[in-house]
Amino acid sequence: MPWYSLGVKPTPAIRSARPPVRWRRQLETGLATIDQQHRELFDALARLASDFESDAPKHQLDEGLAALARHLIKHCQTEETLMKEAGFADRIVHANQHQDLVLRVRDLHYRRAKGQDLGLEAVALVAEWLDQHICESDLAMAGCLKTLHTA
Repeated sequence: MPWYSLGVKPTPAIRSARPPVRWRRQLETGLATIDQQHRELFDALARLASDFESDAPKHQLDEGLAALARHLIKHCQTEETLMKEAGFADRIVHANQHQDLVLRVRDLHYRRAKGQDLGLEAVALVAEWLDQHICESDLAMAGCLKTLHTA
């Protein structure tokens, strides 16, 4: 089944949504590469949110979504490689969570390509998902990986 047929319903554009979640120290995992990539993801989200707020040209919004997708895919590959190398027990569940987020971002890109007007709310939802994933899954993964490396 193609990813774009997952039953995602278009939502109306909302221009005055709450601001996206921002990077904060509580999201630090203690793994330098992962923390740097997380910051880059939040930076990409902030740029994209700013572009939506300022009604940037279509090509700029499209490039922002593409940049977010590139950062996201790179980051997921990094985490999944670390988990596999360490023999992390929950790596399949964690990788499935990554796939969920990648599909969400691809859906946004697909909706833009179809001419649907997206708003700041779309960016905020991705940021909230990422924030929750880091708090719940990445911090737990990092704790296990650090324990395995010190054992």
